[in-house]
Amino acid sequence: MWVAAGLVLVCALLAAPGCRRRRGALAPLFAGTGPHWRRRYGRRAFLKLGAAIAGAGVVVYSGLDEAVTAAHDRHLRSGAGARVARVGYEGGQRPWFLVWAAVAAIDAWWRSGPVSRWGRANFEAMVVGLPLLWTVQRVLGADRPSADVPTPDWKPFRKDHAASGHAFVGAVPWLNAARAAGLRRWRPPLWAASWLSGWSRLHDRKHYVSQVGLGWFLAWQAVEAVDYRGTTPTGVSTNEESS
Repeated sequence: MWVAAGLVLVCALLAAPGCRRRRGALAPLFAGTGPHWRRRYGRRAFLKLGAAIAGAGVVVYSGLDEAVTAAHDRHLRSGAGARVARVGYEGGQRPWFLVWAAVAAIDAWWRSGPVSRWGRANFEAMVVGLPLLWTVQRVLGADRPSADVPTPDWKPFRKDHAASGHAFVGAVPWLNAARAAGLRRWRPPLWAASWLSGWSRLHDRKHYVSQVGLGWFLAWQAVEAVDYRGTTPTGVSTNEESS
């Protein structure tokens, strides 16, 4: 919790140069959440989710999950990799939700700037995406590679590791940053960074590649629902305009 409190303070300092909210201009914290939920839980979104789950099922039951884990252990696990994985692991920790909630409150009630609007988009994406993440985790059910009897097979309602929560939490801010990036050349590295937390769980034998992929996909769908694009030339968040 102290780490989360420190991150909130840093984000508040970064947001401080933004435009101060006037007393009568305070925005509701959950502005636009209704449209975000309709996009996130619409028919098209569920069709995409069904395709992603079907693809994950192919990876699970074809043996690719175990093959990727074994190949990674043989060729890529190292001391340097462990240090990088630790960074990715921290980026996917649960307190980040509290950090983005605090930054969203700063944007709504105190000052609004590029950093605070980005943080607010992260919070909104997690609000609309986490319920489905938890549902997929529990309904599909799966165990970790580090379990006593490791298997990626789905066992509904018995375990809750079928989609990586770290991959979801760690991907959201990078995906939002990629959507808002004004220069296209910045987008590929930001997209690559969105996989770091998920890869850390593969490296630490806490998730199979299918589980990492599902967690990342759910983050991508949540970010698509929020549709954060940064700011317009007038400084108005396009996220708020579309709400």
